[in-house]
Amino acid sequence: MTTEPTAILDPTAATEPVLDIESIKELMDAFDPASLLPELNSIFDVVTAICRIAVLVGPIILLVLGLAYLLFAPREANYYFGYRCYYGMGSIEAWRFTQRLAGCILGITGLILTGVMLVISGGFASMNAMDMVWEAFWCLVWQAVLALIANAAIWAVTFFRFDAKGNYRNKKKTSK
Repeated sequence: MTTEPTAILDPTAATEPVLDIESIKELMDAFDPASLLPELNSIFDVVTAICRIAVLVGPIILLVLGLAYLLFAPREANYYFGYRCYYGMGSIEAWRFTQRLAGCILGITGLILTGVMLVISGGFASMNAMDMVWEAFWCLVWQAVLALIANAAIWAVTFFRFDAKGNYRNKKKTSK
């Protein structure tokens, strides 16, 4: 019983792959690479959903801030919560006035913008993707501009109503 050691220890004997070119060609002919891609309708649905969410987030934040300033504002001025502006932090009266004013202006702005953006985003499904993205972009620009105008209005009204110490401006003093 002699066995040849070279036949048992030959490393290439069992590991050489056998290539069958014809079976690989048949497999590749049956393979469709487009089947790996998602459907275009699902991609456009995702883009539509992202545009709708992006357009509605800003107005909802304004609405929530407006309600928070109206309902949950602290009684006294602080540096943590509430609408803070220089002339609104001088006294308790100025602080409360500023919170009510900010709540009303931001809440109404958020409510109106939410309604307008719901109407605009309702038409996103009928647009092509690029037009929808540009429409959403311009909606976001207008939201930012209106939010800045609302903030400027709050600052201006507070400035004309109170001085730096929180006292009323132009309040007629009664003489005895």
